[in-house]
Amino acid sequence: MPTIAELEQTIETRHQQLTQLLDLTTQQEASIEEGHMNELMRLLGVKQRLIEQFVKLSNQLKEDYDGFATKPQVSDAHRELNAACNTMHQQLLAREAKCQEALTANRDELGETLARGEGARRAAAGYGRVGNMPRPQGGGLDLSSDA
Repeated sequence: MPTIAELEQTIETRHQQLTQLLDLTTQQEASIEEGHMNELMRLLGVKQRLIEQFVKLSNQLKEDYDGFATKPQVSDAHRELNAACNTMHQQLLAREAKCQEALTANRDELGETLARGEGARRAAAGYGRVGNMPRPQGGGLDLSSDA
């Protein structure tokens, strides 16, 4: 069973992880806004590893906390830090949802742009075929005013 000091250290580590995740989310938002998809993919890779560590640590914290026969008496500072962690976690989830919405909107906009570009390409190709068609010879109407 962990000690109170170890429990408090876990809370501190969790806070550090959330701080890093929020910083990465700020960078992620900028990458989405600027359309830097390579940077976004790099950030998401880093973030994924940190999220896995955060989930593991959060589960461990819950198990450790539940392992105490009575509610552990952590310091007021750590109780406040843990409450801040919960708030930060909710902020992270909300910002992630907004990032997902922005990426979906960017994807849809890109799809529309590509569709318009494909339509324009087809139209141009169609006009090109019309311009390359041979003109009819003979049998046409004579619209001259020699009559």
